[in-house]
Amino acid sequence: MATWEDLHSYVVVRYEIVRQTADELRFRLPTTGDRTQLVVVKRIREAAARPGVEVTDAAAAVADPDQVWVQIESPVARLGDVDLAKALELAGPSVVGGLAAEEGVIVYRHSIPLGPAALDGFEFPFRQVVHLADELEQALTGRDEN
Repeated sequence: MATWEDLHSYVVVRYEIVRQTADELRFRLPTTGDRTQLVVVKRIREAAARPGVEVTDAAAAVADPDQVWVQIESPVARLGDVDLAKALELAGPSVVGGLAAEEGVIVYRHSIPLGPAALDGFEFPFRQVVHLADELEQALTGRDEN
């Protein structure tokens, strides 16, 4: 069973961590040309309540309070700066992750459970989130701020 510490060991030899806390790792990765993209990897416990987010009875019924997830996310743009419908359409074809909003920022996000295959299943979505977020940022804003 892969743990958060296993994942940390896996990424620290492959990528330069620019900031870290007990439950979060931040990276700045090159994408295309001179562009770079911030990506954040977080440890999330399924049972952890988030402020302002109500968990429905149906969601609680299938939740596993012992399951730990890895959430990979990368900022795209500020919510008020882009056409949200266009952002959703551009993100639609991807088989990995999707768009979410957090603290006024549109992020591209994908989550995987930490488990036996977690390390094998990390690299592809990690790279996809980085590149898709960067492509969306460029298409929607024309800038390289994240």
